[in-house]
Amino acid sequence: MPDTQASADRIFPPTAWTLVLAASETEVAREQLCGAYWPPVARFLRSLGLSDQDAEDGAQEIMTKLMAQDGLAQIDRSKGMLRHYLKAAARHYLFNLHRDAGAKKRGGGQNTISLDDVDHMPAPASVSDALFDQAWALTICERAMQALEASCARRGKAALFSALKPALTLGDELQRYADIGAMFGVNEKQIRIEVHRLRRRLAEFLRAEVAATMAHGTSDSELEEETRYLVRTLAHEPRS
Repeated sequence: MPDTQASADRIFPPTAWTLVLAASETEVAREQLCGAYWPPVARFLRSLGLSDQDAEDGAQEIMTKLMAQDGLAQIDRSKGMLRHYLKAAARHYLFNLHRDAGAKKRGGGQNTISLDDVDHMPAPASVSDALFDQAWALTICERAMQALEASCARRGKAALFSALKPALTLGDELQRYADIGAMFGVNEKQIRIEVHRLRRRLAEFLRAEVAATMAHGTSDSELEEETRYLVRTLAHEPRS
């Protein structure tokens, strides 16, 4: 008998580019795409000195423009990654903020967005790609982890996933597998096997999430390179 649950786990949530294509026709798809990928834009804007509210408003504005009919018409999956599109949109938004703030200081034009710290923000040309890429990598990894958590819940292993989740990002030496095993009535060896399985599944979900944001026709080597880049980027993300 086929493993229907395992088959179901291979059906990933709607991918970014699938949603982009569908978003030109349905409001639901536009909302899904905006909800899934506005967090890295908001994090990026916050890292440049905007308040939480200004960053969220800015991210919402960027995604809303992208989701407009004319915005979607400019997107061609064959030409690049979704990460690059959103990064460019965020840079353009920042450029407009600086331009409008400068015009206001000179007495010409009106700045419709409240930005208390705009004069202390770095110039758009000096903005490091790493700031956006760190936020993007965090979102991609969070989505992969959420997909893994949902998969475990469908298999009736939500509690086990919760107990082992730290082991997916921390070193083995920091985990007390024997104690965790005692909680679930299994030995330490079995817990280590479960951790190995979860890490393998997390890598699969992460790869799927990355593939969803890349250009049509991307090669396996390009996919692996982008995945490794995002993992390295996340590893160097500043911790608060």
